[in-house]
Amino acid sequence: MRNMLLTLFCLIAFLATNAQGQQEPTFNKLLVPDQKIHDFGTILEKNGPVKHTFQLKNNSKKTMVINEVTAWCGCTTTEFSKKPIAPGQQGQVTVTFNPYYRPGKFSKEVVVLTDEGRSYVRLWVKGSVVAMEHPVTDDHPYNYGEGLFMSHKVLPFPALKKGQLKEFSLRLANDTDKTMTIEFHRQPNNRILQMPEKLTLKPKERRVVKVSYKAVREYDYKRRVDIVPVVNGKKLKPLSITFLPAKIKH
Repeated sequence: MRNMLLTLFCLIAFLATNAQGQQEPTFNKLLVPDQKIHDFGTILEKNGPVKHTFQLKNNSKKTMVINEVTAWCGCTTTEFSKKPIAPGQQGQVTVTFNPYYRPGKFSKEVVVLTDEGRSYVRLWVKGSVVAMEHPVTDDHPYNYGEGLFMSHKVLPFPALKKGQLKEFSLRLANDTDKTMTIEFHRQPNNRILQMPEKLTLKPKERRVVKVSYKAVREYDYKRRVDIVPVVNGKKLKPLSITFLPAKIKH
């Protein structure tokens, strides 16, 4: 992946500079970082962003300038020294990684452009993020009552031709300290719609279920099915399932 990104970067730079009669960017061997890769190790998502400053020494006999620093991911931001770097002196590039909603291992490349974009240096930061538990409303924004939260209040099925299948992922969360038994009542009782009839969630449990529909015919009008969750015997407000018509009346 990193090689593909660098290739893309070089191609874009080449096309941009070639129009001015300039050459493709080349690797800058004389601006030497104190380390090419910084390993943050294991970091905790709950602790927020981490940062590291690379020191880049000018081993040439001429002054260098860092023109731009590019990171390929919105989770990675950079700052760099704008002053010219005299021979034997150092410039700095600070890389900040934001682990929010990015659990697991990561490796991010940063490209440092010098000599007005005609040369570059590559740096990396890597590590592993230990996820935190997010508030239930982050990805289950709809409160159905009785501690049941879901990711949707409407599942909009598009126009489907006969035999076509569409599937949604519906996230459910039990935000209580008690076991939750949920029955799903359909109004009207559409049996072609596929989803669990009943399930049990442990205290604080979050789960993803599949809701799918395979069209058995084409309709020329919009339809709707309400899925009424019944939690521990109590009816709650419905989840709406809508179906757009495959055929439009003229």
